[in-house]
Amino acid sequence: MVLGNIGEVMRNHLDQKHETHESYGILSLSRMTGTPRHLFGSTIKHGDTIVLKISECEVSREFQKSRYMDNKTFIEVEMSASQYAEAITTMNAGCGVPVTLRRVNGKQIQDPPIVDFKERAKSELRSEMGELAERINELSKDAKEILGRKGTPIKADERKKILHDITMLVQEVRSNIPFAHECLEESVEETVTEAKATLDAFLTSMRERLGQAVIDGKIEVPMLEGKITPTE
Repeated sequence: MVLGNIGEVMRNHLDQKHETHESYGILSLSRMTGTPRHLFGSTIKHGDTIVLKISECEVSREFQKSRYMDNKTFIEVEMSASQYAEAITTMNAGCGVPVTLRRVNGKQIQDPPIVDFKERAKSELRSEMGELAERINELSKDAKEILGRKGTPIKADERKKILHDITMLVQEVRSNIPFAHECLEESVEETVTEAKATLDAFLTSMRERLGQAVIDGKIEVPMLEGKITPTE
């Protein structure tokens, strides 16, 4: 009876060693593999991603050691391999790195809208070319109206306006259009870099899974018989 009471006291004592506080949090990073999906701020689909989760933390003290357990999840975000690499290697640069919100205060967040970056780039370029064409048409119309008048001399302010419009149009063609083309090239290069990072992340994940499968004995590796003679 006495031993039973002692055991009960010890259990109660252990049960009381759970600590929580509003400042206690726990962060976890994990790799997720699944069906390729769209991520915010990315131009391609991703099947291998990084998930970051921040949750409430409860501390359990047992046998002079602390054990940390997650409770309510505050926020869960998903990133591509390149977004994760950029986040940890470019601190204090700009506003940060775009990520995809998956869960906030226990609420599941909808998937981000699918954006066709190729079509968007073409649309933006068509819009810029349309604005340029409109300006050329306006300049042509004004010039024809002024130069086509008979018996009325061209005023100084009219001549100044035409020269100004021509100068601005030349600047648009020489500077802004090449700049827009350069931005398009940078966007394409970023997509290629992201695709390479995604492929590298997929290969790394496959190597890890295959290696673990071999260790667990799920895959048998054939042994080579005889000696391997190095070739020159």
